Amino acid sequence: MFVADYHTPQQLQDLARDIPQKRLWRRVQALILAKQGRTAADIAQALGCSPRAVKSWVAQYNRGDIAALHERPRSGRPPRLDPREYPRLKQRLDAPPRPEDGVCTLRGLDIRRILEQEFGVRMGLQTVYDLLHRIDYASLMPRPRHEEANPEVQAFFKEIVVEQIDAIAAAHPDQEIRTYFEDEARFGQKGTITRVWARKGSRPRAVRQLRYTSLYVLVAVCMGTGMTSALIMPNLNAGVLNLFLGQMSRELPAGVHAVLIWDGAGYHTSQDLVVPSNISLILLPPYSPELNPVENLWHYIRSHHWSNRAYQDYGALESAAAESLCTVCLDRGKVESICNAEYVRKRA
Repeated sequence: MFVADYHTPQQLQDLARDIPQKRLWRRVQALILAKQGRTAADIAQALGCSPRAVKSWVAQYNRGDIAALHERPRSGRPPRLDPREYPRLKQRLDAPPRPEDGVCTLRGLDIRRILEQEFGVRMGLQTVYDLLHRIDYASLMPRPRHEEANPEVQAFFKEIVVEQIDAIAAAHPDQEIRTYFEDEARFGQKGTITRVWARKGSRPRAVRQLRYTSLYVLVAVCMGTGMTSALIMPNLNAGVLNLFLGQMSRELPAGVHAVLIWDGAGYHTSQDLVVPSNISLILLPPYSPELNPVENLWHYIRSHHWSNRAYQDYGALESAAAESLCTVCLDRGKVESICNAEYVRKRA
């Protein structure tokens, strides 16, 4: 095959080394082999293409140099749903289902019907799922919300909590302020199950124990450093909280004052509570577990370490709790990722 003398073989090899696109790189490789006197059939076998494609690439190069080998822009198939309609679709998906939907939650078939009836667009079910992924939607399990939770109070707390932390910092001008969240979890033989990978159409089995021995795990997480303080106890009361606060106080470095944010449980507000001098407390609004990022830590530990298992006795529970806490809580990067509270992050 005749190959125009735009480049020497060495120049073509230098060009090929700098080409990130595999399709263009293969075309330049075809030119290099053709320059070496290889036939179209040999080149096609070496590059995994057809002899006709090799001849076409050489002809394009002969007519217009390397630029002729670049792929032309392709407009592609226009989207079924105009991207300008995406905000309206997101608003429809974020709102609760309407009475005319006749369901408590929207599934793929319901969204397909909505697209057809309200947006005038007919799609196959898989195309609907592809659209949902394209606009960053996924099928997620909602977190429970207490019926008495007040979103306005929660929003107000997010606005003022940084001011509260700043006031505590002003009262301790010579100390570094670190913000912690604390929560407790019950872990016991009355187990939980979590998701597993299994064959489609099957109903996998997992152990769910129904016995009653249990313990309590207390954890405080620093928003700025990812450091944790944890305690495992057989019961939970104000005395246990005093032990935990004393342990946390001793673990704080010299010159550090901790702001500890937790919920308003009775043992958190007990008159028997003894708060160390290097810790200040802030109470979360009532019925607002979503404001406490340690709740995410419990979800992670249960789904990754505590579920689908049976425990013989209290000792087995204690060993499993200690092992999981060491595995997760000693990884500060993981803790920071799981326990992310943006509304205090700027102050932490």
